Amino acid sequence: NPSWQYEKLGVGDVVYRDYDGHVMSEGVFFQAEYNKDKLSTFIAGSLSNTGYWRYDRFYYDEAHAKSGKKHYLGGNIKGGANYNLTDKHNVFFNAGFISRAPMFDTSFINSQNSHERNNDAKNEKVMSFEVGYGFRSRFLAVNLNGYFTQWMDKSLYDSGTGRDGNRYTMNMTGANARHMGIELDFEAKPVDWLSINGMFSWGDWRWSGLATGFYYNNEGQLYDPKNGIPVPSDANVEDYRYQIRMDDVNVGGSAQTTAALGITVRPMKGLRLGLDWNFASRLYADYDIEADLATPGKEYQVAKPWEVPSYNTFDLNAGYTFEFGKVTAILSGNVNNLFNQEYIADAWDGTTWEDATVFYGFGRTYSVGLKIKF
Repeated sequence: NPSWQYEKLGVGDVVYRDYDGHVMSEGVFFQAEYNKDKLSTFIAGSLSNTGYWRYDRFYYDEAHAKSGKKHYLGGNIKGGANYNLTDKHNVFFNAGFISRAPMFDTSFINSQNSHERNNDAKNEKVMSFEVGYGFRSRFLAVNLNGYFTQWMDKSLYDSGTGRDGNRYTMNMTGANARHMGIELDFEAKPVDWLSINGMFSWGDWRWSGLATGFYYNNEGQLYDPKNGIPVPSDANVEDYRYQIRMDDVNVGGSAQTTAALGITVRPMKGLRLGLDWNFASRLYADYDIEADLATPGKEYQVAKPWEVPSYNTFDLNAGYTFEFGKVTAILSGNVNNLFNQEYIADAWDGTTWEDATVFYGFGRTYSVGLKIKF
């Protein structure tokens, strides 16, 4: 007979974890501006120190509950300039660089063991440039810009349940992502009762680099998710490092080509009618880094994700403003996805339509509102 027995949990009992996460941040900031005639410029920057530690009441006694502190030095610098060519035309340029401390959870191996640090955790870096042109007149306003953004040492996260029933987690570091594209938006008002607005955006967003990391179980032990057991203490640690090659893989989760066009008319005092067209294309399935796809100790190339079919939707909106006494009322209504278009709004974990998990967009929906001002 065992000398211990399981006890049924009750309300208020603590299970799995019980800790406080502490974040301490100090920083300095500066900014300078110069404006004269047709030129306006600015430069700004900051320097920060972020410290993380935990107080764990679940896995440690009071004498050992507080973990050591880990500090990350970061900062940013950015600047820009705008030049008015004439009263109607202007050009602008902006640039910046950010070094950001890793997220709190990335700094630790997992969320259960407060004293195990992720030694691979490093600052995420972002470098960005933007150049653009603007036009303003009585009847038309236009903005056109191009951008380039490079993410470096971006953190990725994966978790799951092993064959032994325990949860395992992995924080991967070393991934890079490049975002570049062009954006156009305009608003035209040729007559008082008609306004037209629209936008177009084209992007090329791709992952790159080699993301690496280890899996750990709830106790902070190096974990082998394929076999569902902790890694033996005498094993070569590097044999269990996962390496995910992400070169030229499209970033998922957001359409990289979008467009919209809206028309609003005001045929009589107080009445507004509007119709909007929306278009999305080059939306790629997002994906998780799954342990059963990769082999530890060897590089695994992420496959090209599935491209979701393009779609169009139309939205109808209307409003009527009226007064009675000293009270102003606004009655408004919207019909989203007017033609009940069936489309896929998001997708995960798929290289083809047959193995992807998808989320369909909403069909036709209605809303009515009444606003009263007094």
